[in-house]
Amino acid sequence: MITAAFNIGDFVPLITVVVIIGAVFGGVMAVRAKMRSVSRDMFGTDSLLDGYKKQKQQVSEQPVSVRSMTSIYLPQIQKDFPEFDYTHYKTKAESVLRSYFTAVNTKNVLALTEECGQTLRNSVIGIIEDLNARNLTQFFTENVIHDIQIARYLKNGVTVTILFNAAVGQYAYTENDKGEVVLGSKEYKHQTIYEIELVYVQDAKKLGGNTDEGLGLNCPNCGAPIKNLGQKFCEHCGSGVIEVNSRVWHFDAVREQTVGKRIS
Repeated sequence: MITAAFNIGDFVPLITVVVIIGAVFGGVMAVRAKMRSVSRDMFGTDSLLDGYKKQKQQVSEQPVSVRSMTSIYLPQIQKDFPEFDYTHYKTKAESVLRSYFTAVNTKNVLALTEECGQTLRNSVIGIIEDLNARNLTQFFTENVIHDIQIARYLKNGVTVTILFNAAVGQYAYTENDKGEVVLGSKEYKHQTIYEIELVYVQDAKKLGGNTDEGLGLNCPNCGAPIKNLGQKFCEHCGSGVIEVNSRVWHFDAVREQTVGKRIS
């Protein structure tokens, strides 16, 4: 009977492989344990990926802050315009902003409120035409306006501008004609700031061009243009036009603030 001699050297390669595999496995398990520990500490979950998504979701729900200058500018505005109703125009600013989102969503400029000036209407028409040219549709959904405050008050001798800043949370995204999202996200909310311009024309004659279209002021009786903001009676039919003066304030622009906004 022949007995094979046992030689430990013959098993060295196998032992080495087993040791390496064991070391790698142990290292992987240690790394996974460490990652789970870090994930639990940071996100309260064992999965870093789930934790990251959870964190991103939380961030997307946090409103951005609006820097309020209302307490500084409102006394100046009310000194220049004693009848200016801040609460009224703040509410109107929110209404205009919501109508802007609807107009772009539906590609229908008629969705804008009557307080919107021609400049804003032309801007929305331009956005709609650009989207149509590229076969895109832009969506603003589940819009939440967290706060609106006065940010600036500007006077140049021709016009007076009150700039409102609105902190908005929304799902903002753009789809192509196949329904594919090409910009933005349906999954995470976008927290940002929109600027809404409220304009008063002090001197229509200095504007030049077709001031009637810019002002949007007409006699309530015959429809003739009212060229002088202080005008009490229509030059054409003699009707009183005092009530028309309440319409000299109009919203001329809505735009997303590009500096310091949060991109989800």
